[in-house]
Amino acid sequence: MKNNKLKENLDRVRINIYNTLAILIVIIPEYFAELIYSIDASQHKAILPNEGEAWENETELKLSKMNIYELRLMAKRHGIHGYSNENRDSLIRRINRKSRKRIKWKSLKIQNTRKTL
Repeated sequence: MKNNKLKENLDRVRINIYNTLAILIVIIPEYFAELIYSIDASQHKAILPNEGEAWENETELKLSKMNIYELRLMAKRHGIHGYSNENRDSLIRRINRKSRKRIKWKSLKIQNTRKTL
């Protein structure tokens, strides 16, 4: 009888020790990590710096600012086929290539018209 009570008390003590160890090893560090992450996230807001001339002139910067919906609309305007299957990065590359070709083509047309005049 005494042996049984001693075993039960040892089991309770062992469970209490495991519970405190779990709290010390898992829960408290997890709480601190979440607290540090929330402090760090609040300090760095996802706001881009002020836009200057570079944002207006560079097509890559313009495209990087757009969401996927706007990119797909632009791809549709440029006549890019299969734009709905593309992810954001490949769509940006394709639009950038297409816009460079159009700029080159337009500059060639302007030069040819100047030569003919």
